[in-house]
Amino acid sequence: MDQTLMVLLIALVVAAVIGLVMLAMVLQRQGRHGRDIAALRDEVRGAAHAGRARRAAGAGPDDERSADGANSRAPGSLPGAAQSRQDGAGADEHAHPEAGDWGRSQDSFEDEATEEDPQHQETEVGKRLEKVAIVLNPSKFADEEAFRTRITEVIERIEGSEVAFYETTVEDPGRGMARQAVSDGADLVVAAGGDGTVRMVASELAGTDTLMSIIPAGTGNLLARNVELPLDDPAAAMTAILTGQDRLVDVGWLRVGSTAAEAQSASKQVFLVIAGFGADAEMIGNTGDEMKKRIGWVAYVFGGVKSILGRSIDIVVDLPDGSRHPHKARTVLLGNVGKLPGGITLMPDAAIDNGRLEVLVASWTGAAGFSQLASHIMNPSAVAQPKRRLRRGPRLSTLEAYHTESIKVATTKPQMVQLDGDTDVEATHLIAEVDPGVLHLRVPVSSSPTRD
Repeated sequence: MDQTLMVLLIALVVAAVIGLVMLAMVLQRQGRHGRDIAALRDEVRGAAHAGRARRAAGAGPDDERSADGANSRAPGSLPGAAQSRQDGAGADEHAHPEAGDWGRSQDSFEDEATEEDPQHQETEVGKRLEKVAIVLNPSKFADEEAFRTRITEVIERIEGSEVAFYETTVEDPGRGMARQAVSDGADLVVAAGGDGTVRMVASELAGTDTLMSIIPAGTGNLLARNVELPLDDPAAAMTAILTGQDRLVDVGWLRVGSTAAEAQSASKQVFLVIAGFGADAEMIGNTGDEMKKRIGWVAYVFGGVKSILGRSIDIVVDLPDGSRHPHKARTVLLGNVGKLPGGITLMPDAAIDNGRLEVLVASWTGAAGFSQLASHIMNPSAVAQPKRRLRRGPRLSTLEAYHTESIKVATTKPQMVQLDGDTDVEATHLIAEVDPGVLHLRVPVSSSPTRD
């Protein structure tokens, strides 16, 4: 059998297996979804009543507020410092643990923050809202009028606020609408749509005092998943928002270009979840909109088959401390949060309010290498004995992680770029940085954006 055909067959088999596993997980979670929604409603309402009762007894909002919000750093961390861990061959013997240790890094942040740390405290119990604005992407709702009516009923019954809707357009996917909502006096701007709509609204509200939240209606709904908003019931999501709490969260900013100077002078683009460079952006670009509508986020699995093959390229990572790190890479992921659909935690140390990005540099050889890498990500318990496991076969994948406030990535071969699932342009240079605590996000009271 021709070697290329054999590799293609292996890639298809691996993709099919991964797809079946993810589908099974989805079906299992759907069986519990109705009960989860009901439990969430009871929980958020009960917690909200309890918070009001505590304040009535003499504990004001300032007593529940973090001393310095999301801008605080974990004990012992230094500004601009980056930390790293490595899986696979080619480890830097001076800085990184051996292959496979990435899931239980020696420099993990798990011991740095405690429940008393300000990073683990809410900014304040949700305040009364006079006007709620809904930035609506009409393409995401089969019955837009029914959605408007239901959301208006929920807001009027629970909060008694004025409600205004602002529809996005192809020419303006959300920024102008968010700007107009703020100008019109909205206390809370809710992005009703997919991750792209959320990103556009956040880019306008970051750095302001206006609250933001989400009614998820897209394919991935990644930020909504990470802050534990109900996904398939807009009324339940709106209820969770109105009875929720306000948090200061981080946003990521990305600049790209074909040269270092071009990237340095480029306009900043916001990302709230994960930006990517390479194979992951190719996967998103290969996934058709029609397939996403029919089968949801699982479509990305099939879109990723073409991205499994291909060669790693040479990249150079520059960190704020002046150090430079060469790598072979198929993809570079810049994470503000780390949870993906299907219950997968891609970046265990990424937290939306810790003032850092988690950066993964991944490489693999063929379908077998991708399978080896995926097994680590999808089955964290496999990392318990990494050395013994890896000695049984060749090392076909590597995974390096950095935790940093900013990073520069350069390569000589242009790569596709994506921001929160939106493919952008091809580029050879990336500059990413985190902006700590600049977005006021309304989340459910059960939400814990920070790492446990």
